Formats: sequence, structure tokens, C-alpha cells
Amino acid sequence: MTNSTANPIRSLRQAGAVLRARRAAQKISQKQLGLMTGTAQSTISDIENGVVSVSLDVYLRLLETLGSELSATDRLSDRDMP
Repeated sequence: MTNSTANPIRSLRQAGAVLRARRAAQKISQKQLGLMTGTAQSTISDIENGVVSVSLDVYLRLLETLGSELSATDRLSDRDMP
């Protein structure tokens, strides 16, 4: 899947939503992603719902499995937006 869409993440809820969207776009269930990464399905559900904070290592492993990566950019202020 080729997707160069950038998703700003400023909260656990946004991080979970990005993970859910990437997983759903590939038609992978939480259970399948869990089996692929060694992460419990319930943990993936909690991450996607923004109710649990996991280590960066876990989040990166999930993203890598989905063919995505984490990057950092300068934060735009409201006045910088068109």
C-alpha cells in the first residue's frame, strides 16, 4: 500500500485513530495484527481507542508491520495554515 498521507498526532486518541485507519485500510483485523506483532488483541483495541499508552517500541512495531513509519515535523500554528 502506497500512502504518503501525513497524519498529525498530538494525543493518544489521535495516535490510536491513525493506527486504526492504517490497519483498516489494509483489511487487517486487530487479532491478525496482534498475531503478526506479538501484541494482544485487547492491547491493540486499547491503543486504537486512546485509553492506554504503550512504549514507543510497541507503537513503532505496529506501524512497521502496517508499512508505516513515525516522523516528526515542525508544528504549524493556526496563523501558518491557509
